[in-house]
Amino acid sequence: MSRVAWVLLAVVVCIGLVAPFGDWERAMTVIPTEAGLGPSPGHPLGTDHLGRDVLARLQLATSAFAGPGLLACAVALVLAVPTAAVSAYRGGVLGSATRFAFTSLAAIPRFVLVLLVLSIYGDSPTTLALAVGASYVPLLGEAVYERIERLRGEEYVLASQAHGLAGGRILWVHLVWFACGRLIGRHLLALFGFYLVLETTLSYIGGFGVQEPHPSWGNMLVFEWGRRSLVDPGLLAPGIALWATLALTDWASESLGEVEHG
Repeated sequence: MSRVAWVLLAVVVCIGLVAPFGDWERAMTVIPTEAGLGPSPGHPLGTDHLGRDVLARLQLATSAFAGPGLLACAVALVLAVPTAAVSAYRGGVLGSATRFAFTSLAAIPRFVLVLLVLSIYGDSPTTLALAVGASYVPLLGEAVYERIERLRGEEYVLASQAHGLAGGRILWVHLVWFACGRLIGRHLLALFGFYLVLETTLSYIGGFGVQEPHPSWGNMLVFEWGRRSLVDPGLLAPGIALWATLALTDWASESLGEVEHG
């Protein structure tokens, strides 16, 4: 199996692992008589201090970042790639204006920009996804712009133009798809990881993000912190799940980079 196939497989597995398969009733129902139980056949990861099943909450918590994280990637893809690609291919005033817009937006720290949007428009998962996706536009756009600007003068591009190949085909097929495809994939994987870390952090510190009683890996950690030992599954499970998902995302991103430069 080629490296590209392994990368695609890793991405599919990552999305499959975070799909919301949790049992809503087991995750949300408070059963005081079962509070703080250790692992058992009925509760493989035990229960939290309110008697809710940890495994069900761990699975249900993936809905806090899986769908919104993909939405953030879609927002960045739609806003950054067409704008950067067309501007870089044509150059001139359009190219200069686009790079100025990317630079101006990039001057605002992403975390600050996201918090500002959440403070104004609310902290729903959709709003958070839109804000995170928009905040990543300068980084993705600049990367695509630089790649296409460098390649538009290559001999194969000039030869395609000389043979009458349509400009749209040269841009979208040869430059964006073939020359920038893996570059865009690496950035989208990085963006998905950034969204996961940000949502978990916001849920952990409170005020923004998913809050109790709805589960998130972040609020699961803070909810049990101080009530369970550090080796208890109620604390270990969300931490390990977070680490494993980020590690897989990072590995897939680096693998795309190796294929691109191999």
